[in-house]
Formats: sequence, C-alpha cells, structure tokens
Amino acid sequence: MRPRPSAAGASQPPLVDSGSPLPTDTAQHLPLAADAKPAASGISWTASLGGGSKRVGIKHVLAMTEQLLTLLDAGLPLDRALHICQSSIEQPFFRGVMQAVVVDVEKGNSLGDAFMRHPSVFPRLYVNMVRAGEEGGVLPVVMQRLVEFYTRSIEFRSFLVTSSIYPVLLFFFGVSALLGLTVFVLPKFGQIFTDMHQELPMAAAVLIGTGEFLKTYGLYILAVIALALTGFVMALRDEKWRERWQLLLLRMPILGPLLLKIQLAHVCRTWGTLLASGVPILTGMRIVRELTEHIPLRKALDRLVRAVQEGKGVSGPVRADPFFPRLLGQLAAVGEESGALDAMLVKVADQYEKDIQKATRNLVALFEPMMILLMGGLIGTIVVSMLTAIFSINDMPL
Repeated sequence: MRPRPSAAGASQPPLVDSGSPLPTDTAQHLPLAADAKPAASGISWTASLGGGSKRVGIKHVLAMTEQLLTLLDAGLPLDRALHICQSSIEQPFFRGVMQAVVVDVEKGNSLGDAFMRHPSVFPRLYVNMVRAGEEGGVLPVVMQRLVEFYTRSIEFRSFLVTSSIYPVLLFFFGVSALLGLTVFVLPKFGQIFTDMHQELPMAAAVLIGTGEFLKTYGLYILAVIALALTGFVMALRDEKWRERWQLLLLRMPILGPLLLKIQLAHVCRTWGTLLASGVPILTGMRIVRELTEHIPLRKALDRLVRAVQEGKGVSGPVRADPFFPRLLGQLAAVGEESGALDAMLVKVADQYEKDIQKATRNLVALFEPMMILLMGGLIGTIVVSMLTAIFSINDMPL
C-alpha cells in the first residue's frame, strides 16, 4: 500500500530568505519559488504543457482550491483529495496539470514543490502560501485565505469592468449618432441648397462643411488615428516611456489618486495575505514587487525592501517615502506596534477598495448626465441649424 502524504506535505529543502534582518523562525525557512518566471496574479494566466499553449483562468484554479479545501476539511488525505479534484476538472489541459501534481505528491514531494513545477498556472504567491501552510501544518487555513484572496480580487476586478461598460457604451453610441448625422444626413441638406443655387446660413454651412470633410477624408483620419495608437502602444512597451505615462496618469487631479489606490489595494491585500500565511516579510515584499506591473510603485517597493533589509522596519520607510499615502504609513505603524501588520494591511486594502468603489460610482453617476447633456446639446445644435436652414427657404425669392 502506498503511503498517503499528509496535508502538511513531505519534507523539503529549506531556502532562507537571503538578506533578511529578521530573526530566524519556522516561516523564514520556507523555500521560495524563484527558479521559474512568476505568473501574474490577474484574471487569467497563460500556461503551457507538453508543447501546447492553453489558457487557465483564475476561476478554474479558484474552483479547484475551494474543492481541495472542502476535502481537506472533511479529513481526507492529501493525495486522495488531489485525485478527486483532478478527476472533477473538465478542462483537459488543467486536468493534465493536476495529474502531474498528483504524481509528484505521490512520489513524496510536497504540494508546494508540485505546484512550483507549473509556474504559469500557479503563481509564486500561490506556491509560497501553500508552502507556508505545509511548513506550519495549517494547509487548510492557508487554502481558505487563498480562496478569500482570489474571490475578493475577482469581485473587485469585475466591479471595475462592469462600472466602465455603461459609460463606454454611452460614449460610443453618442459619438456614432453624431457622426451619422454629420456624415450622412447633413450633406443631403447641402445638396438641396446647391441645386437651388442658394447660400446656406452660416451655422448650417459650417456643419455641412464638416460633414463633407469627414465624408471625404474620414478614412485617412481613421488611418492616422490607428497609426498614432499603434505607435503609442509600441512606445509603452519601452519601460521608460511606460513609466512616464504612468507618472502622468498619477498626476491627474481625479484619476491619479484613484489609480494609485487601485494599485496599493492589490499590493496591500497580497502582502497581508502572504504575511498571515506565514511567509516572511522580505519574501512577501519581493513576491509583491514581482507581481506589480506599475513601474513607479515597483521602484517604491524596491526602496522599501532596501530599507527593511537595513533594519529600518516597514512603517518608517513608508511614511518617509512621498510616493505612499499618509494613511498607509500611519496604519502600518499601528500594525507594527500591535504585532498585527498582516491584518492591518488587509484592512488598508479593504478601505482602499471601499474608497475606489465609492469614487467609481460617483464618477459614473456624474459622467452619465454630463454625457447626455453634451450629446443632447450637440445633436440639438445640428437639428436647430437644419431647421433654421429649412425655414430660410421661405425667405428665398421665387
């Protein structure tokens, strides 16, 4: 009969968090998944196995994690729980990945090591939290934190996406209505006056001229816009240009603070979840730093990592760095003093997400009437100009 690995996993070689001034404890001997390129912790990851490229969505991984948590809570051994999870996965590629994980665990490897072999499916955050749970013998607790973390992340991202759908649709249809009137309707009125050899009123002449210009050169204008957008996207591939663009967005009056809170909410929730799972401070900071695509924030985290390595703590450097908001530094100081930095970081993320949701709702509520008034005013101007031109026909000599 083959041995059944427990939830705590098999023995694993330690990898100490290098450069950490923290006291050596159990959690600091967790191995760090540093050999493989980290996967983003966003909505989906692109994974490859056996030469093929497939997409494994975060919802698939979340569903597997929830099922594994339920089975472990029910008292099943880890290998049997993994077998059940693997057999219930419908996506062929992900089922193959989990089959490889089951084989590795049955060979005596830890669950964290098995997950680490598939870095494009299980990101470093996921792997290191699982390892922390195995090292501390609290794998079900860590699985519960992973479920809560990714559930909140999905809900927050879904809120941002759904909140932007209505303004985008309203803008698109409004601009389409204006272009339709300007390009297809107004030139017909101009042709009527041309056939009658009569001069158009000034407002109607300007609008009809604009319509004729767009009808004649519209394709060229679209081509120029497409080229400009292509050049802009290619420029953003360069790190220096992308950093300049991100700094420019952060300096914008209303949008800047909102974007910063979005980035910080993700960083605080990720870091707090890692700390609560037993991952060392510096290891968690490095994981968060690698998962951050925002260059100014990544540089601020680099400065914070160096300060922590020098033994300056967390709250002091955060308060001294002008990039971080004052609230974050104050709450980090409270968390350090009380020994609950992980819980305080999660509370900061909760507060930022509430602020973001409130600000987003206010912006959407403000955008809707402004867009309606703007489009209504423009369309009304076109209609009034055309009616004025029509009424002027009565004043023409017979």
